Amino acid sequence: MVLGNAKKAGVKKMICVGADLYSSKESVQLAGKHPGVLFAGVGFHPYEASHNPSLDELEHLLRSSLSPGLSALNPIVAIGECGLDYHLFKGEEASGKKHEQQMLFVEQLHLAAKYDLPVIMHVRDAYEDFFSVIDSMPTLPRGVIHCFSGGLQEVREAQKRTFSVGIDGNVTYSKQLSLIVPHIPLEMIVLETDAPYLTPAPHRGTRNEPKYIPLIAKYVSALLNKPITEIESQTTKNAQSLFGI
Repeated sequence: MVLGNAKKAGVKKMICVGADLYSSKESVQLAGKHPGVLFAGVGFHPYEASHNPSLDELEHLLRSSLSPGLSALNPIVAIGECGLDYHLFKGEEASGKKHEQQMLFVEQLHLAAKYDLPVIMHVRDAYEDFFSVIDSMPTLPRGVIHCFSGGLQEVREAQKRTFSVGIDGNVTYSKQLSLIVPHIPLEMIVLETDAPYLTPAPHRGTRNEPKYIPLIAKYVSALLNKPITEIESQTTKNAQSLFGI
């Protein structure tokens, strides 16, 4: 039903993004069942840092899925979502917990470099450390800051590093985001849903689905004062270029 709804809405390709080993495996399995339509991101959300995630198992999943001859269309197109999220640590020092997240992020950035994959990056209340980690890497990763929540300075920092920024359903009701989006070059924007979360208005309170991508595009069109056809065309090109799909 979800894929059917997306197809009716004109959404032809989607990426299922893992947040732990279980959901990463599920993403790969789903992508394998719908080649050319569904693709997979595999990785550990920063909150997994305290659960001793197995990078060896994640790399095994990568190796087995990206084996030559497995498929004309490799199911895995990205590492992630991974990154830093300090939201839970507000009001406390939490240096050790932050360091755990940083180390997990670095390990996944190394995997992305090893397998030449872009990174879907989660950043919440941690932009300063995020850019510090990025700049400490031997080579600059390519990727998207998923569900972008930064300000103008973060837009500029992302642009310096040629990162894309993900705009999700909350653009339809977030006053802060509606003020920031007009300052983001269209060439940087990738449209996302974060389904089943962040359902756009006027459907808040229901499960989010990829079928709402055109609705998000409509809001971005209004904010940038550009034709929706231009928004759809350019953001599609941005995603295709980043993920190779």
